[in-house]
Amino acid sequence: MIDMNLDALPLMRPGVVDVLARSLENPVLATARHRNGLQAAERLEASRAMVGGFLGAEPSEIVFVSSASEANTWALSGARFAGGRPPDHLLVSPLEHVSILKAAVNLQEQRKVSLTLLRLSSDGSVDIDWLRKHWPSGRVLVSVQGANPETGTLQPINEIGALVRERGGMFHSDFVAVEGWEALELDERPVDLATISSAVIGGPSGIASLWIRRGVRMIPLIHGGAQEEGRRGGTQPVFLSEGFGAAAQHAGIHGAVERQRLFDLDSLLQKKIMEEFPEVTLVGGASPRRQGILNLLVPGIDGQALLSLMDSEGVLVGTGSSCSSQSLKVSHVLTALGYSARAAQGSSVLSLGWWNQPSDISPWANAFRKGIQTLSKLKSTGTDSRP
Repeated sequence: MIDMNLDALPLMRPGVVDVLARSLENPVLATARHRNGLQAAERLEASRAMVGGFLGAEPSEIVFVSSASEANTWALSGARFAGGRPPDHLLVSPLEHVSILKAAVNLQEQRKVSLTLLRLSSDGSVDIDWLRKHWPSGRVLVSVQGANPETGTLQPINEIGALVRERGGMFHSDFVAVEGWEALELDERPVDLATISSAVIGGPSGIASLWIRRGVRMIPLIHGGAQEEGRRGGTQPVFLSEGFGAAAQHAGIHGAVERQRLFDLDSLLQKKIMEEFPEVTLVGGASPRRQGILNLLVPGIDGQALLSLMDSEGVLVGTGSSCSSQSLKVSHVLTALGYSARAAQGSSVLSLGWWNQPSDISPWANAFRKGIQTLSKLKSTGTDSRP
């Protein structure tokens, strides 16, 4: 099975499963005051330190949550300015993950917070000049992802953050599609809040983190006990935190070598596509793009049908973001980038992970070619190619 899939959970890194199993052998609460509980608390904090080390952040700035969507939602709903006052304005990119877009709309409806979708440049990046000219008065919270998980489009996070800081605003970035592909060094960036995922770096699902810069005010996500310094009540999953920490540690050690291999693999894939599939369009191919994400538009082909055919060949790919893939709707990202619904329907997304190797290219190309040929033949005979 060749997994080049945005919708499947990434493979866990070596040793992570063993760490999870050992931790589950002693499932004690980290808040318990007896010996075993104190040991669990120590393991929890050691894991927090590993994640902080990987991100270039202080352990105290790492708050464990259940998912990146939860972190995104909390970043928008919980951020507070001086005096505990909420934002007056939310500025978000139209390319954001659905958790950001839906949370922003919900806040607009519930609190009458002003919501503005940022203008994009022709390459899909946020238009900073437009943002500078249209900066609203009052308390402003900006949320822009580091890279788009469907297209790989990179955003000028440091430049946006510098402007936000200059204007006295607050800046959140969803770094899920960036972590592991570059050194984040969060404490050195002009960012106040950052969403980080365990699964995308080869850790377990069910845990993620909202990085909160020291001094940034947040109202609690869940009211309860003193867990996560009172910011998120409820039982802390020690075993998941240990798995997250182990994955972060492994990624920190092996990341540079993995990135070079995957950068080379990305180049090989692009060359293969240009030579053997000239009819295919690479979304955002001319814009700044994070290597390892290739969104391919195949004219006249249904992406869901192509996915199913490739799956039957043992090759896993995606057609859009993981949280919207069940809806079978046209990607809002492709729509925001100006693609028609008809063109966007032919989307096939390759998302390389730390485990992929050059030997994965031929099986993918063979399955891709076979799927296109089959669907083209069905189309020519008037047969419905939808799954």
